[in-house]
Amino acid sequence: MSGTTASPSLAASPRPTATPTSPAAAAPADTADPVPSDTADPVPSDTVAPVPSDTATSAPTDSSPDPHQFEVYGVGNSWPDHWKLSLSVYSATATVTGVTARYRPHGAPADAPDAATTSDFVPNPYYGGQVSADRPTLPAMGVYDVSVDVTDSSGNVEHFPDAGEFTYAAQVSVGKLASDRSSVDYEHRSYTVSAPVTVTDPSTGAVLDPAGVSVALADPEAGVPSETVAVATARADGRVAAPVTAKGGVTYRTAGADGTATAGYPYFLDTSDQSPLTVPATAETTRIRILSKTDVDVPQGGRTTITGVLERKVGSTWVGTPDQKIYTMGPASFSATVKTTATGTFAVSTGTAGAYYFNNYWDYDPFLLSTDSDSAPVYVHVPSPSRVTPFHVSEDEYGEAVIDGHLDLHGAEFPSNTHSMTIQYSSNGKTWHTVGSTRIGRSGLAGDEFMTYATYGGQANGYWRAYFPGTPDYSPSYSAAVKIYRTPTRVTGGKPSHTTVRKNTYVTFGGHLQQRSSSGAWSGMSHTYAYLEFRAAGSKTWHYVTRVKTDTKGTYHLSGKATHDGTWTVVWFTSDSHHIDSNGPETYVHVH
Repeated sequence: MSGTTASPSLAASPRPTATPTSPAAAAPADTADPVPSDTADPVPSDTVAPVPSDTATSAPTDSSPDPHQFEVYGVGNSWPDHWKLSLSVYSATATVTGVTARYRPHGAPADAPDAATTSDFVPNPYYGGQVSADRPTLPAMGVYDVSVDVTDSSGNVEHFPDAGEFTYAAQVSVGKLASDRSSVDYEHRSYTVSAPVTVTDPSTGAVLDPAGVSVALADPEAGVPSETVAVATARADGRVAAPVTAKGGVTYRTAGADGTATAGYPYFLDTSDQSPLTVPATAETTRIRILSKTDVDVPQGGRTTITGVLERKVGSTWVGTPDQKIYTMGPASFSATVKTTATGTFAVSTGTAGAYYFNNYWDYDPFLLSTDSDSAPVYVHVPSPSRVTPFHVSEDEYGEAVIDGHLDLHGAEFPSNTHSMTIQYSSNGKTWHTVGSTRIGRSGLAGDEFMTYATYGGQANGYWRAYFPGTPDYSPSYSAAVKIYRTPTRVTGGKPSHTTVRKNTYVTFGGHLQQRSSSGAWSGMSHTYAYLEFRAAGSKTWHYVTRVKTDTKGTYHLSGKATHDGTWTVVWFTSDSHHIDSNGPETYVHVH
């Protein structure tokens, strides 16, 4: 076999001359006794020992054929040209200089004559490897066993028997597809797709009988691989015709034709020249009408049934449409899917308050335009308990109540910014005054959250609560009352020595920083800073000028250079969470 060498057998290898061969080989077994034991000493008991180890170990390897230096794989019909042979040859150590493929009928003896050979290969542009430059010509259609000879740069040839199979098949060509309908609609979904079919011998071009050839019709827009829509078998007159019940507008093409079916020979579809056929779908206008009340009050714990109808427009008449899916979207993640009856009606039962919308957006019939009831939802009112929780109130340094809370509707929410929460104040926790209201779920807040700043009579110290007045859907509820308190402060004095001064002269301020006790008495705040600030005429921004520490009685004295007309004020800023900021009077000083 070319590419292999024979190894010498162990019997052909000469034994070392130090090992006696004739006496040991010729002596009968019973003549061994008279031999003195000392004469046997020079003869090793194991006569193989003097044989070099490399002689004994190399013999089995030499008796095996050399391993292949090439690998051959992927031998078979190419794609998309099924009438060419495709194969791949790989070697990590050698260079391929020639490849020859040999064909013999499938199952024929290995020494059977070649039916054909192929030696001209080019790179395969689709999957790598190589493909025959031309289509092989074989004596008859059928399956052939393929053997491959690979030649390296030294002229050595390796033979790979039965490396793969090649199907020599007829060539099927499908002509222009046609339909007996130009379009389909809701009431006309079935039609027939047909086309002429030609079958030829790939080597001679002779026309073959197309009867029994099976052709698949596919939708190329359905994804990869394309979805097979119908399969038709060619008649003796050379045409295929497949009845189709469409699910919508579909573009058809002949996606496959291979096998034997009843044609009596293998065949492949020639996909090089196909003209797709599009049968468009005409969709009809639809609407959803609510038949029951669109605003319903239901007692607590009760239920109601919403009924409606899906209709399609036929000419100028609206007709109920059966067996269509209607999707319901309601409050609190409520959803339901029902099918229309024979008259197009549907019904949805619920005991949850909120707005309900109906549509046929998803899984809709492609012959019907989608529609919804967004312009006319159904409102169901069921009074359910509500809670104002959690509820937090604190007081900031400006003396305002900072209120933040949530309306708990047990998992439900109002549409954002559609309902209000009432804020109430009490100085003693008994007598309550309404301060105002704030929207629930306004911009920047969670759908159930409300947040606001508030004072009553210029102060925040006291009790605060939130009140939800209720709706037809939810009962009224109050939050817990929360008491807050910060020590009030004030700046006394704080007026300049003069209100008209010369430029670059100083204006002076004096007074006290004081805080009020719980009894209402005012006392000085010692050793804390009083700040002097100035805002130029026409400006909205205050600028720091200077500061000074008060004495033990809270007294301060400040002065600042007047360079422009503007307003002056003395302020105090708290450094803890127990006091409220304060400022003195704002005084305008003219500079000339």
